[in-house]
Formats: sequence, C-alpha cells, structure tokens
Amino acid sequence: MYYMAEEKVTRRNEDLLEAIYEISQEKGYAKSRDIAAALKITPATVTDGFKRLQDAGLVNYEPYGGVTLTKEGLGIAKRTKQSHIMLCHLLELVGVDSSVADHDACIMEHGLSKQSYQKLLNMVGFLEECCKDPTIKKQFVEMVLEKK
Repeated sequence: MYYMAEEKVTRRNEDLLEAIYEISQEKGYAKSRDIAAALKITPATVTDGFKRLQDAGLVNYEPYGGVTLTKEGLGIAKRTKQSHIMLCHLLELVGVDSSVADHDACIMEHGLSKQSYQKLLNMVGFLEECCKDPTIKKQFVEMVLEKK
C-alpha cells in the first residue's frame, strides 16, 4: 500500500487519483470533464493535474482522451479511498452525522501514516465485533453516543 507521507503526491493529487479511480470503476473510463465535475474544479485545473500525475508516473494521459491509472497510481487511489471509507465509518460509529463524517473523512484521509491507518482499521474492526454483543453495544451507546 502507498501512503502520502511516504510518497510524492500532494493532497490535491490524491483527490485526483481517487476521483479517477471512482469514475473509472463506475463508467469504465475517466475524462477530464468527469473529474472536474466530481471535484468541482475547472477542466484546465484537471488537465494540469493530469500532466503532473503523468510526470510522476501515476497516470497514463492522452490529451483530449481519457486517463488511466498506473499500478502505482492505482495503489494510491485505492489506499485513499479505503482510508476515507474507514474514517467515515469510524466517525459514524461514534455518532457523527453521516454528512459531517464524510466531510471530515475527506480532510483526515490524506495525512495518515501506514501505522495509523492500520491501527485505526483494526480499532474499527474491534468496535464492530464488540458491538455484536448486545450488552457491550448498550454500554457503548451509553458511554459514547449518549454523553454530551
């Protein structure tokens, strides 16, 4: 897996890679206009990003065509997406509204070290497993969700 702190990508580049990945999964390909719409940025900004990502060896880009992820770009995109999902789920588990959790996960997903990502992932799994027991789930709700 790839992690921003250990790699040559910025938060903006991770967002681009993640958007390329998500749109490619949905449509089978990604074009600059799709990425621009998804990220609410201009197509020119996307094109500049594609060029930077291509120079870094993270995408294959054909002007006026589509963009595909290289193996390294795919790894970064998947890790960013997995981090987002895990962080969003963790925040929702502790009672954060889903729209707030999604927003906060977007902010948090980029700076995680490999160690922090793995430990948080393990903790989410542990919480899910513990909450299968009705007694523990009741205690969890009382301690975490109902405290002000």
